[in-house]
Amino acid sequence: MMTNNDKNLIQQLIRAGKFWVVEDFMPEYNLLKSKEIIEQMGDKWCCHPDNAVKRLDVPLSILNEPKFKVLKKK
Repeated sequence: MMTNNDKNLIQQLIRAGKFWVVEDFMPEYNLLKSKEIIEQMGDKWCCHPDNAVKRLDVPLSILNEPKFKVLKKK
């Protein structure tokens, strides 16, 4: 678990351009940042359970009808 001090240190190193120093911290840091952003977004997040595809109990009959007609040669 990263403390606020660790996060602050990583941000300072990134701003200073010392990316090679923070390579070990980046996966954990990115994971924490993404979790924070997802929590802030709430149900606006695309993978939130409220945004799941809603299935119909009974399929619509219009979906079973053919979309086009094949014309026969005369």
